[in-house]
Amino acid sequence: MNILAKMAGLGSLTTNEKVLVDFILTNPKEVINCRPAELAAQAFVSVATIYRLINKLELNGIGELKIEVASILRTSAQKEEIDYDFPILESDTPFQIMQNLSNIYAYTIDETVSFADPEQLAAVGQALLKAKVIDVYAASANVFFAKNFKFQMQEIGVLINVPEEDYIQRLSAANSNKDHAAIVVSFGGRGQTVKEVVKILNKNDVEIILITSTQDNPLAEYAAHKLYLASAENHYNKVSSFSTRFSLLSIFDMLYSIYFNHNYDRNIRYKLKNYQKMNRKLE
Repeated sequence: MNILAKMAGLGSLTTNEKVLVDFILTNPKEVINCRPAELAAQAFVSVATIYRLINKLELNGIGELKIEVASILRTSAQKEEIDYDFPILESDTPFQIMQNLSNIYAYTIDETVSFADPEQLAAVGQALLKAKVIDVYAASANVFFAKNFKFQMQEIGVLINVPEEDYIQRLSAANSNKDHAAIVVSFGGRGQTVKEVVKILNKNDVEIILITSTQDNPLAEYAAHKLYLASAENHYNKVSSFSTRFSLLSIFDMLYSIYFNHNYDRNIRYKLKNYQKMNRKLE
């Protein structure tokens, strides 16, 4: 998992550790260029705080932290050649547009995979498998991706709820209990409805799976599990959400695949049997 994403997702941090994390996420080059005492001085924390954070990241010293961050910066430098927000220009030919979008998608997949924590994915899979009811809360265009996930799961006999209207989302959350698992899509936790929904879910002891950006999200404190979107795009100043949209689709496909894989043979037989029921020519 990307070390910066792992850092952003750490829980149970002290106040000084949070200050240090915020400083590193904003100034990652300082980790590489500074000695521990210099980094501590710039972040206004103690050297001991740096080493406590390193332990929580399960790294073997400052040297390993520098290597991890340097690797990310090298990858980021390559990606800076692509403008995620304005990947197409008025002068671009159709073929150039296709190439630019292809690069966006390739880097988006790389970033989404780098943010994935194997242990977190396994835990999310178990949460979905044990849930009697799975609800997906999304807004705007993200609802379409939630519905596609619903369609995929329905093909293997798993019914997913995707409440859309604000009132229905709040009602669905209020009707939920510990037998439910809730997938909440929120890039930055800005929407008022999603804030209310998450608080209701938390009050009802619902296990929350938050799909979010690597930026600070106030909803993260309520989530049992966090999955991170590629986060290079500007929230609003862009041609379209090419990267974020593709990242979200990838995560939903990943969740479906993890669920499918748990009972692989059964799900293959189920899909084939249902296709045969719907189309006699396949028998």
